[in-house]
Amino acid sequence: MPGGILTPNRYIKSDLKSHRIQWEVEHPCRWPFMKILRETSSLKEFYPEINPYVEAYKVRDNVWALFQESMDGAGDLWMYVINGPEKVMVVDTGFGVGDLKGLVQHLVGSKDKEIFAANTHHHYDHAYGNAQFDRCCCHRDEEFSMRLRAMSPHIWDYLFDEEGKNIYTEFDRADIIPYREYELVPVPTGHIFDLGGGYEVEAVPLRGHSAGQCAYLDKQNHILFSGDITGVGGCYEGDPKADNCSVETLWRDMQAVVARLDEIESIFPGHGCWDATSSILQYELDALDRIMADPEGNADGVRKFIRDGKEVKMLTMNIYQGTAIRYSPEKVYRRTPYER
Repeated sequence: MPGGILTPNRYIKSDLKSHRIQWEVEHPCRWPFMKILRETSSLKEFYPEINPYVEAYKVRDNVWALFQESMDGAGDLWMYVINGPEKVMVVDTGFGVGDLKGLVQHLVGSKDKEIFAANTHHHYDHAYGNAQFDRCCCHRDEEFSMRLRAMSPHIWDYLFDEEGKNIYTEFDRADIIPYREYELVPVPTGHIFDLGGGYEVEAVPLRGHSAGQCAYLDKQNHILFSGDITGVGGCYEGDPKADNCSVETLWRDMQAVVARLDEIESIFPGHGCWDATSSILQYELDALDRIMADPEGNADGVRKFIRDGKEVKMLTMNIYQGTAIRYSPEKVYRRTPYER
């Protein structure tokens, strides 16, 4: 089954301070990757005296993948650190539980180097640590969602019940780094982040999961930090870019990215296995082609459930083993003409 099955007995040893209450669905490829990585890999760096909620893995000479358990049951996540000659770029900021900025400073060996964040999108697990940084960037199509959902001192309230107890994952509420105002910097498609000495990272839109979902292409390491690209998400009332939340938008953006596969060697996503071959992007485009040709007739799976008193139909289209694009029929086509 593309979504996996619930198997909470498959344990992965963890020294993190967080402890699961609700288990995420087990994915057939992700679980063995995480089991070997977290329990036996020599890449692992863990500094509980700085941040007991995050494991770091040095994946290139100047790049780290940062692992944090899901705080809301939606899936464990990855953040990334790119240590440029003059500046440090943090791709996504997780839940904001634990000192993320302090950990980054320790990894790069400097408290004086400029550090800024760049969000792939505004969802809880990717942007709720933004307030630890002075400046956070996002694609300009994500600005409405970011200001609405990620720029508030109450963003963590949904993690606790009426009695103040954790709902999804056990952690110490005192370890949330308090919210403070920060500068949100919307950037256009193709924006180049200069990390010094000609080290460039490019903003590459892969919209659909959110209105302004954006990947980041490290041109030196030929890595695409892809964010979340296997599900078409919802949008918010009043968002001028709401129509971007469609399979069609993701399909068109993916075509542009696949045309540049000669520039990309590895994919590092927001969830799951990283350092995957760039051919995965072609596999996804093939799946999107099938959806656009016949959204319901070509679907590999159909699930129906009740949400807010209404029946919802969710379709899946397989990409490769254990991974599928999830979409609803009404989220296939845009209502207004496509714009880059």
